Amino acid sequence: MFKKILFATSTTKACDPAARVAFNITNLYKGHINIFHVIEGAGPGEAGGGETALPGVKEKIKAYYADQLPKANYVEIKIALGDPHHEILGEIQSSKPDLLVMGVSAGGEASLENEVETAGSTFQKVVKSSLCPVLIVNRAAASFWGSISNVVFATDFSKSSDKAFEFVCKMAKNTGCELHIFHAQNMSLTPESEIFKQDTIEERRREKLRFFKKKYVSKMEGVEKYSIEVWEGNSYIEIVKYTREKYADLIIMGQDSQNPGSETDELGSTIKQVILRAGCPVLCINK
Repeated sequence: MFKKILFATSTTKACDPAARVAFNITNLYKGHINIFHVIEGAGPGEAGGGETALPGVKEKIKAYYADQLPKANYVEIKIALGDPHHEILGEIQSSKPDLLVMGVSAGGEASLENEVETAGSTFQKVVKSSLCPVLIVNRAAASFWGSISNVVFATDFSKSSDKAFEFVCKMAKNTGCELHIFHAQNMSLTPESEIFKQDTIEERRREKLRFFKKKYVSKMEGVEKYSIEVWEGNSYIEIVKYTREKYADLIIMGQDSQNPGSETDELGSTIKQVILRAGCPVLCINK
């Protein structure tokens, strides 16, 4: 399923968890990994290296990933000069990978938290505009990843979630993974919102389950192992809790569930918090 992996890296410790997962996926699917590094703000002929620095950078990357490279079936290392998000998106359009794997952005030393929270960051621009799924490995705990066997698909029934569901079904059929379809229903959207009685909460949950089954189950022919759950509470908190309870090795979400169709560089608040808090990689679907 994942034969062409694009791994965008800053070749720093911040990207080590993502590197571990990228190489694991490559080995699992006997795929091709393209290690992609951007030298930011150094165009040809400019001070700071430009094209003359490329051979040295490539050798440093080979040395940095010396332990993983021999285990990979096919490896390519590419260096680009310029704006990180522009170069990464350009490489996606050019090489058409099946998956982009990222930790911290390929262009700098900023923490993942800053990258995720800052509107207009390289991270947000890439996730918002990527033509292929983006796998984010948020922290070291999320890098202990062996295979796609137990997956949580978190949905809010938006258009972006519908796109993600199409991908999820294809993945479940191809890998035979156990699929957990999950929705968190926020019962109190603002401090002034009505506090629902428990009987009302339970009835709304049952209604949502009925809707859930009608919307998804009819489209899941060929998916053998699945469950459907609706919980009440804060969306990102419940998604992270549910994933932990299921010992899931992957979360899949639509990339902008809180603001489908947005033309800005701002990610939805739910997916940002899930990326930062989840104990496993998060796969964001855009197109």
